[in-house]
Amino acid sequence: MNDHGLTARRTMSGLDYMRRVACGEVEGAPMVHLLGMRMTEVDEGRVVIVLDDVRPEHENGLGIAHGGLAATLLDSALSCAVNTVMPAGKIFTTLEMKINYVRAIRRGLGPLSCIGTVVHAGGRTATAEGRIIDASGKLYAHGTVTCIEFGGRTSRPSRADEDVRPPEETP
Repeated sequence: MNDHGLTARRTMSGLDYMRRVACGEVEGAPMVHLLGMRMTEVDEGRVVIVLDDVRPEHENGLGIAHGGLAATLLDSALSCAVNTVMPAGKIFTTLEMKINYVRAIRRGLGPLSCIGTVVHAGGRTATAEGRIIDASGKLYAHGTVTCIEFGGRTSRPSRADEDVRPPEETP
């Protein structure tokens, strides 16, 4: 069973891990490959993911790209940007997202870039913002993400990994 780089990420800083994903030394997320995206730039607190073109299978019933494509581009770039500022073993995942769709994404636009930038990185949560633009800089969508620590620096699962139930009421 493939752990999709989780073992490597637990031993490498987020920046080192993302740089290795971008250059192909470490296998990236299956979803990124499925949708035809690729990580092209990785710096501390900043990641760029490119979609070379919209494919027919990205379209909804109206013949434009499904909103989930933009959401996935944003979620990927923003959460990866957050992880670039984390030490080895401190892994963050998306807790919530806000997306603004500005204009339709269609086939034939050429490459679209999603630029994700960290706004805040705290001990348990982090935020990032990003934009999806074409080669001329025209904006198609923008959004923000809040990430939460997933797992931790040890092999002990964090509360985020547990099935947490509210305490039972006592009479």
